[in-house]
Amino acid sequence: MGQFFEELKRRNVFRVAVAFVIASWLVLQVADIVLQGIEAPAWVMKVFMLVLALAFPFVLLFSWAYELTPEGLKKEKDVDRSTSITPETGRKLNIITIGMLVAVLAVVVIERTVMHGDHVVETVAPVAAVAEKSIAVLAFEDLSPEGDQEYFADGLSEELLNVLAKVPELKVAGRTSSFAFKGTNKDLREIGELLNVAHILEGSVRKAGNRIRVTAQLIKAEDGFHLFSETYDRDLEDIFAVQDEIAQKISNALLTEIVGTQTIIKSQTDTEAYELFLKARQRIHSRDILNLREANSMLDRVLEIDPEYPPALAQKALVTHLMSDSLGAYGDIPVSQTMPIAMGYVEKALALDDELAEAYAVQGLLLDDLNQFDEAIAVLEKARELNPTLSDAANWLSTTLGAVGRWDDGRRVLEEVVSRDPTYGPAFHNLVADYTRTSQLDDAEALSTRVAQIVGENDDVRMSQGIIYVMRGESAYAARSFRRSLELNPSSTVLQFWYGLSLIGLSDFETLETAGLEQQNVVAFGAQNYLEKANEVIARLDLEGAFVPTAVADVGRVLNRHGESERLLHYVEENFGSVEELERVHPASQAWGTGYLPVLAWASRQNGDEETAVRLIESMRTILDDRDDMKGNFLYHLNLAMYAGLTGYQPGVISELRTAMNAGMRGLPFLDDVVFDPYRGEPEFVAIRDEMRGLIDEQRAILGMPPYRPVQPTEKRPTFVN
Repeated sequence: MGQFFEELKRRNVFRVAVAFVIASWLVLQVADIVLQGIEAPAWVMKVFMLVLALAFPFVLLFSWAYELTPEGLKKEKDVDRSTSITPETGRKLNIITIGMLVAVLAVVVIERTVMHGDHVVETVAPVAAVAEKSIAVLAFEDLSPEGDQEYFADGLSEELLNVLAKVPELKVAGRTSSFAFKGTNKDLREIGELLNVAHILEGSVRKAGNRIRVTAQLIKAEDGFHLFSETYDRDLEDIFAVQDEIAQKISNALLTEIVGTQTIIKSQTDTEAYELFLKARQRIHSRDILNLREANSMLDRVLEIDPEYPPALAQKALVTHLMSDSLGAYGDIPVSQTMPIAMGYVEKALALDDELAEAYAVQGLLLDDLNQFDEAIAVLEKARELNPTLSDAANWLSTTLGAVGRWDDGRRVLEEVVSRDPTYGPAFHNLVADYTRTSQLDDAEALSTRVAQIVGENDDVRMSQGIIYVMRGESAYAARSFRRSLELNPSSTVLQFWYGLSLIGLSDFETLETAGLEQQNVVAFGAQNYLEKANEVIARLDLEGAFVPTAVADVGRVLNRHGESERLLHYVEENFGSVEELERVHPASQAWGTGYLPVLAWASRQNGDEETAVRLIESMRTILDDRDDMKGNFLYHLNLAMYAGLTGYQPGVISELRTAMNAGMRGLPFLDDVVFDPYRGEPEFVAIRDEMRGLIDEQRAILGMPPYRPVQPTEKRPTFVN
């Protein structure tokens, strides 16, 4: 054996092995960077890895069987040992290996410095101590012969979760996070740690004909100890009794010191209707527009069978709204058409069952969309009282609290939801956005990392990463993250909005012409001086389905820039009656800035209405004073620069624009606002604009795009018309 190893050393087999491993690592690192740049599918990288792994033994065999000689490669057995140059070859291999090690070091340095923006920093969010009275209800497994009862198993799990949420002092992990482990083989202890719960309920459903068999097991996450395991064979008609019976068992096992348990009376209905309802609800959870349409048809059938089934009425109201073009929805039906229909369904549901949490939650969502914020807060809080695990209600409540300026209260609600249900996408990325709004990027990164540990790189995680990148000024990585997320969730208007911001940061106006929100398409055409096209978009823009403060701001910047400030004021009057009515119905006070106030102040001043201009400028000051927790956020400093521009304070314009750029502001349209026209020739302003061009070109280069060059006007500027 000793001679064999000596022979391996003599033939340089060990040196070849080391050199091949290092070379393979280098190839994979370079391939990873290139493949990410061209956004190649994940399987391409796996092919590279497989080819190199398969090649390794062949390389070793080749180095054993052949030797490099001055005359070229020869079989080792044909080489005279006295003339062998293997020692010299070994020294060359040593040099090559050292060179590759230097290259490895260079790649590591480059990846951790130049390429650091392509990865969210792996920080760990602080997790609260595990409460002993806490539980996660995992999605029950479908063991039916045909494997077609997943919706039924999910439905049973969800009903059990809702029942347990009624038990005082019991902390119940949210549905989305509990269901995130469906189809995985994660260890229960790991699941307990990730969800921060002490107990886990898992089980299975087997359905055959009109009979069901439900198996449920309550397990201590820390040690895997079974507190109970039961099997229930029942007729399908007894499903509600089975749910209550299992919940009672769990209560007895968990809450022996709590006097009594609550039995929840189910809203029962026809068996066929109930099965359809479960299928529809499963599809609604996906928020996919095709699934939403299918769910809508299923709910129509449910309500044909049982017109007075409250849960179906509540879900019908929700899916009707989600198929609208309201900001945050997923469809294209005008919200003016869907709103009265959805409100009718929810009011009927509450008339039949005034304790139905889901109905109150949907009613709150609709009232928020109607800007009836106080009423929305009241009913959303009622929904949370009835079902503390209803993550939708909590997320919608936080949004409404923000709409009335209760930012801290809204954040507390989000943090509570995310602590219990971290993978619930809407609350998760709203909290990420809120952290980035106040420049708490470390907290945002830690939250994103925690969720990625549970669900991997899904569309919500990619969206959260994209938001962080936007606020850092890393537009290239943001656009890449958003594009990948949009592949999985193409109908999300919130995602489209953020993607549009990343494209503005890249000055990629050609893509923005058809991507992002429609209001951002106006920005794209305006930036390229394609005014007729911009006018076409403005004419068809449905402000009822847009985030009005930013939509009016986007339209206003383009109209003001091209000398149409009077047209802007007419536009506001046509759509809202007056500037005052716009302020009343769609307040400009918002988490991210001052909305339409600067563009309307400038337009009012241009048209001789100094009184309105001064009032709008004072409103800007009030909002900015209230939002001083945003210091460090580039949008906050951009708004301060606009305020300085409107009040004629040149040092403020320059200093705040530079602060905004250093904080991550990317996008020439921000600098092209007419508010800055009086300062455009100042050397400091020119320097900021030139530096911004350079930063944008750096981001474009990451994606292989050429430097940005403004498009020269190719159209005669028309007057904007109605």
